[in-house]
Amino acid sequence: MNPVNQVVQKAIGRGYLTAEAEQALCQHFDGNCNLHDITALTMLQRALSSGQVKRLSKDSQI
Repeated sequence: MNPVNQVVQKAIGRGYLTAEAEQALCQHFDGNCNLHDITALTMLQRALSSGQVKRLSKDSQI
């Protein structure tokens, strides 16, 4: 499992996205990403939009 997918699965499993996890995602996307990363990020965005996952940090945007 790639790092982005790990962060996304952990957030969905816990029901929240920590500021640290959000920062890790942002740092990963400063470099190269692949289709699996984009798919995982889309899953996270849907979970956030539906309320399945809550953001603990409102300062940055995904």
